[in-house]
Amino acid sequence: MTEKSYQRCMAWTEKYIGVNRVRVLVKLLTVITVLGYGVTIVGLLIQRDFWVLRVILVPAAGFVAVSLLRRCLGAKRPYEKYAFTPLLKKDTKGNSFPSRHVFSNIIIAMAVLSVWVPGGILLMVCGAFLAVLRVITGVHFPRDVIAGGVIAVVMGVLGFFLW
Repeated sequence: MTEKSYQRCMAWTEKYIGVNRVRVLVKLLTVITVLGYGVTIVGLLIQRDFWVLRVILVPAAGFVAVSLLRRCLGAKRPYEKYAFTPLLKKDTKGNSFPSRHVFSNIIIAMAVLSVWVPGGILLMVCGAFLAVLRVITGVHFPRDVIAGGVIAVVMGVLGFFLW
Protein backbone atom coordinates (compact mmCIF):
# COMPACT_ATOMS: atom_id res chain seq x y z
CA MET A 1 0.00 0.00 0.00
CA THR A 2 1.08 3.53 -0.65
CA GLU A 3 1.10 6.43 1.76
CA LYS A 4 -2.02 7.85 0.09
CA SER A 5 -3.88 4.55 0.40
CA TYR A 6 -3.04 4.39 4.11
CA GLN A 7 -4.23 7.96 4.57
CA ARG A 8 -7.51 7.12 2.80
CA CYS A 9 -8.00 3.92 4.85
CA MET A 10 -7.33 5.67 8.12
CA ALA A 11 -9.57 8.64 7.23
CA TRP A 12 -12.40 6.25 6.25
CA THR A 13 -11.90 4.27 9.47
CA GLU A 14 -11.98 7.41 11.61
CA LYS A 15 -15.09 8.74 9.85
CA TYR A 16 -17.21 5.59 9.60
CA ILE A 17 -16.04 3.38 12.45
CA GLY A 18 -14.25 5.65 14.89
CA VAL A 19 -10.84 5.20 16.46
CA ASN A 20 -12.21 4.22 19.87
CA ARG A 21 -14.49 1.59 18.34
CA VAL A 22 -11.57 0.15 16.40
CA ARG A 23 -9.46 -0.04 19.54
CA VAL A 24 -12.29 -1.75 21.43
CA LEU A 25 -12.83 -4.15 18.53
CA VAL A 26 -9.14 -5.10 18.44
CA LYS A 27 -9.22 -5.78 22.19
CA LEU A 28 -12.49 -7.72 21.89
CA LEU A 29 -11.12 -9.95 19.12
CA THR A 30 -8.04 -10.63 21.25
CA VAL A 31 -10.14 -11.43 24.33
CA ILE A 32 -12.38 -13.81 22.35
CA THR A 33 -9.28 -15.61 21.07
CA VAL A 34 -7.66 -15.85 24.50
CA LEU A 35 -10.90 -17.12 26.08
CA GLY A 36 -11.39 -19.69 23.33
CA TYR A 37 -7.83 -20.91 23.76
CA GLY A 38 -8.13 -21.02 27.54
CA VAL A 39 -11.41 -22.95 27.45
CA THR A 40 -9.88 -25.42 24.99
CA ILE A 41 -6.84 -26.01 27.20
CA VAL A 42 -8.91 -26.35 30.37
CA GLY A 43 -11.31 -28.72 28.63
CA LEU A 44 -8.45 -30.93 27.47
CA LEU A 45 -6.88 -30.87 30.94
CA ILE A 46 -10.18 -31.90 32.56
CA GLN A 47 -10.45 -34.77 30.07
CA ARG A 48 -6.80 -35.66 30.77
CA ASP A 49 -6.24 -35.59 27.03
CA PHE A 50 -2.58 -35.49 26.04
CA TRP A 51 -3.54 -33.49 22.94
CA VAL A 52 -3.27 -30.50 25.29
CA LEU A 53 0.51 -30.73 24.95
CA ARG A 54 0.26 -30.22 21.21
CA VAL A 55 -2.30 -27.43 21.65
CA ILE A 56 0.22 -25.61 23.84
CA LEU A 57 3.54 -26.52 22.20
CA VAL A 58 2.72 -25.93 18.51
CA PRO A 59 1.60 -22.29 19.03
CA ALA A 60 4.48 -21.67 21.46
CA ALA A 61 7.10 -23.01 19.03
CA GLY A 62 5.55 -21.00 16.20
CA PHE A 63 5.50 -17.84 18.28
CA VAL A 64 9.22 -18.20 19.01
CA ALA A 65 10.00 -18.92 15.35
CA VAL A 66 7.98 -15.94 14.08
CA SER A 67 9.55 -13.67 16.73
CA LEU A 68 13.05 -14.69 15.64
CA LEU A 69 12.18 -14.22 11.95
CA ARG A 70 10.80 -10.71 12.66
CA ARG A 71 13.91 -9.77 14.59
CA CYS A 72 16.21 -11.00 11.79
CA LEU A 73 14.28 -9.20 9.06
CA GLY A 74 13.63 -5.97 10.97
CA ALA A 75 11.05 -4.82 8.42
CA LYS A 76 9.74 -1.29 8.88
CA ARG A 77 6.12 -0.64 9.74
CA PRO A 78 3.92 1.58 7.51
CA TYR A 79 4.01 4.47 9.97
CA GLU A 80 7.81 4.35 9.96
CA LYS A 81 8.11 4.21 6.20
CA TYR A 82 5.55 6.93 5.54
CA ALA A 83 5.95 9.00 8.75
CA PHE A 84 2.33 9.15 9.92
CA THR A 85 0.66 8.42 13.26
CA PRO A 86 -1.18 5.08 13.22
CA LEU A 87 -4.71 4.85 14.60
CA LEU A 88 -3.62 2.17 17.06
CA LYS A 89 -1.09 3.47 19.55
CA LYS A 90 2.20 1.98 18.48
CA ASP A 91 5.76 3.17 18.71
CA THR A 92 7.56 -0.05 17.91
CA LYS A 93 10.32 0.25 15.35
CA GLY A 94 10.67 -2.56 12.83
CA ASN A 95 9.47 -6.10 13.48
CA SER A 96 6.56 -5.63 11.12
CA PHE A 97 6.98 -8.76 8.99
CA PRO A 98 5.28 -11.13 9.62
CA SER A 99 2.48 -9.94 11.88
CA ARG A 100 2.80 -11.72 15.21
CA HIS A 101 -0.71 -10.66 16.27
CA VAL A 102 -2.26 -12.31 13.24
CA PHE A 103 0.04 -15.33 13.50
CA SER A 104 -0.93 -15.83 17.14
CA ASN A 105 -4.64 -15.48 16.48
CA ILE A 106 -4.63 -17.89 13.54
CA ILE A 107 -2.38 -20.54 15.14
CA ILE A 108 -4.65 -20.48 18.20
CA ALA A 109 -7.63 -20.82 15.87
CA MET A 110 -5.94 -23.84 14.28
CA ALA A 111 -5.35 -25.35 17.74
CA VAL A 112 -9.00 -24.88 18.68
CA LEU A 113 -10.08 -26.14 15.24
CA SER A 114 -8.23 -29.40 15.92
CA VAL A 115 -10.44 -29.92 18.98
CA TRP A 116 -13.71 -28.11 18.22
CA VAL A 117 -14.45 -27.11 14.61
CA PRO A 118 -17.11 -24.41 15.24
CA GLY A 119 -14.87 -22.67 17.80
CA GLY A 120 -11.90 -22.86 15.45
CA ILE A 121 -13.93 -21.34 12.62
CA LEU A 122 -15.10 -18.51 14.89
CA LEU A 123 -11.50 -17.75 15.86
CA MET A 124 -10.41 -17.86 12.20
CA VAL A 125 -13.01 -15.19 11.45
CA CYS A 126 -11.70 -13.16 14.40
CA GLY A 127 -8.19 -13.53 12.95
CA ALA A 128 -9.33 -12.31 9.54
CA PHE A 129 -10.96 -9.24 11.08
CA LEU A 130 -7.87 -8.58 13.18
CA ALA A 131 -5.70 -8.75 10.06
CA VAL A 132 -7.85 -6.15 8.30
CA LEU A 133 -7.83 -3.89 11.36
CA ARG A 134 -4.04 -4.10 11.69
CA VAL A 135 -3.71 -2.85 8.10
CA ILE A 136 -6.39 -0.13 8.05
CA THR A 137 -5.04 1.35 11.29
CA GLY A 138 -1.57 1.72 9.77
CA VAL A 139 0.43 -0.68 11.96
CA HIS A 140 1.04 -3.35 9.30
CA PHE A 141 1.36 -3.75 5.57
CA PRO A 142 -0.98 -6.26 3.90
CA ARG A 143 2.03 -8.55 3.26
CA ASP A 144 2.73 -8.64 7.02
CA VAL A 145 -0.70 -9.91 7.99
CA ILE A 146 -0.93 -12.28 5.02
CA ALA A 147 2.45 -13.79 5.89
CA GLY A 148 1.48 -14.13 9.57
CA GLY A 149 -1.74 -15.90 8.60
CA VAL A 150 -0.13 -18.19 6.03
CA ILE A 151 2.67 -19.21 8.39
CA ALA A 152 0.08 -19.97 11.09
CA VAL A 153 -2.08 -22.06 8.76
CA VAL A 154 0.92 -24.04 7.48
CA MET A 155 2.24 -24.64 11.00
CA GLY A 156 -1.27 -25.49 12.17
CA VAL A 157 -1.86 -28.02 9.39
CA LEU A 158 1.54 -29.60 10.02
CA GLY A 159 1.28 -29.51 13.80
CA PHE A 160 -2.34 -30.51 14.27
CA PHE A 161 -3.49 -32.40 11.20
CA LEU A 162 -0.51 -34.06 9.48
CA TRP A 163 1.97 -34.77 12.24
